[in-house]
Amino acid sequence: MRLRRCILWSVSFLVACGGDPSFEALSPGASLGTQEAAVTIPSQGSATTVDIGCWNVEWFGSSSNGPTNDTLQQQNVRDVLLGSNLDIWGLEEVVSTTAFSNLKAQLSGYAGLLASDASVTSGSSFYSSSEQKVGILYKTSVASVQSARIILTANDSDFAGRPPLEVKMRVTLNGTARDIVVIVFHAKAFDDATSWQRRLNASNALKAYLDSTYPSTPVVVLGDWNDDVDTSITSGKASPYQNFVSDAQDYFFPTKALSDAKVASTASYPDMIDHQLVTNELKSLYVAGSAKVYRVDTYISSYATTTTDHFPVLTRYAW
Repeated sequence: MRLRRCILWSVSFLVACGGDPSFEALSPGASLGTQEAAVTIPSQGSATTVDIGCWNVEWFGSSSNGPTNDTLQQQNVRDVLLGSNLDIWGLEEVVSTTAFSNLKAQLSGYAGLLASDASVTSGSSFYSSSEQKVGILYKTSVASVQSARIILTANDSDFAGRPPLEVKMRVTLNGTARDIVVIVFHAKAFDDATSWQRRLNASNALKAYLDSTYPSTPVVVLGDWNDDVDTSITSGKASPYQNFVSDAQDYFFPTKALSDAKVASTASYPDMIDHQLVTNELKSLYVAGSAKVYRVDTYISSYATTTTDHFPVLTRYAW
């Protein structure tokens, strides 16, 4: 019988899992901790593919939650992002806008935005400066942002106060540009029945939105889904994302192969809860077998306590 997430966790780890409360962001005078030598992370990017990752960076920049040495966390996150050398990243649990700005300044060749940015339509209405936010980073040599907005705001509670960030992008590979939609998603946490129902409600709302808004558009939805796509982390329940799995004609989880192989995307529990979903227009461009959990804990000492409790999840596309 598989273990259930979020049972008997410490209060701090429960909150890091993605609960609803908001906490104070990093203040300018906060103690950040000590810096250590940079970590070398092997590249996962390729000049012949579009490489996409998602990563929950556990209360990034928060002085109250997550890893206690904020300087070390920010350094490790920087080293993973630079070393991995991907084209597009979806990030979850970014708290401090200052820490995110500092991170971007250290990522040569990358730009990015958070859900709370002024450039994001409705962003500041649903994301404050002191709570967990989703965001995106991208190589400016490969991608550009056409527009960004917060979607499905009527279902704000079902998304645990974190409605998805939708970014329309133009992505160029081998001289050929394609317009795609990237949606960064951070679902409701915990394995109780009420949380499962909220994830189910969010999943139904997301699918209805994609069905009606983007029936023939390449879309990737990536992030911390806080549940698996084979069976739920909630005992006795089907996956709340079964609606997407069942509609194999229109949708595809490249990461479901990892669930089927019993690969875990977090440091402490056996479930695969970080996923990437694509519409059929991107499925045909997916590089078969490229989905992977990147175990960067191999390179970073005490990774789960110094950096984040989640591992990056990667996929590749070619055209």
